[in-house]
Amino acid sequence: MSDRHTELLELLDKFGAGLHALLTRLTLREDVAEELMQELFLKLHGTKDQGRIECWYAYARRTAINLAFDWRRRQATRRACSLDDLSERASETDGPLGKLISAEELEQVLAAVGRLHGASREVFVMRYIQQSSYEEIAEQIGKTVHQARALCFRAMSTLRDMLGCDPSPADGKEVQHVTDE
Repeated sequence: MSDRHTELLELLDKFGAGLHALLTRLTLREDVAEELMQELFLKLHGTKDQGRIECWYAYARRTAINLAFDWRRRQATRRACSLDDLSERASETDGPLGKLISAEELEQVLAAVGRLHGASREVFVMRYIQQSSYEEIAEQIGKTVHQARALCFRAMSTLRDMLGCDPSPADGKEVQHVTDE
C-alpha cells in the first residue's frame, strides 16, 4: 500500500466516526452521511498538491462541511407552509406539530449556515454543531482564541440577520431606557 493510502486509512480510523457524525448532523440523514463519507474519502484520495496540506483532519473536516452544504443546496425543498405562517406554537409538547416546527426551524438554520462563507461557516459548525472550544477552533484554523471568538460572534450575528431574529437580549429581560424628565 502507498503512503497516501496508509495516511487515509489512519485518518479514517482516527477521525472517521467524528466526520460521519458531523455529516449526519449537517444533513439530518444517516444514509446521506454514509454516501458523503464515501465521496469525502474519494476527494481526499484524489487531492492534488497533497504535500501542501499541513493538517489532514482540518482539510477533511472543511471538505466534509462543504460536501454537506453542497448536498443541502442541491435538495429541492418543498414546504407546505413556512414558519412565517405559524405565529406561535399550539402547545409546547413534543407532539407531531411541535416536532414538525422544530424540524422546519432546524432546516432553516442549516440553510442559513450554508449561506455563510469560508471561515465563518467553518467556525460556526465547529463551535455550535461540533461543540468545540474556542481554543480548539483557534488551533485548527491557525488564529488566536480572541480571533476565533470574534469569528464565531460575527457568524452568529450574520445568521441572526439572515433569519430575521430579534436582536433583543438573550436572557429574555427587556431593556428599559431611562429618560431625564
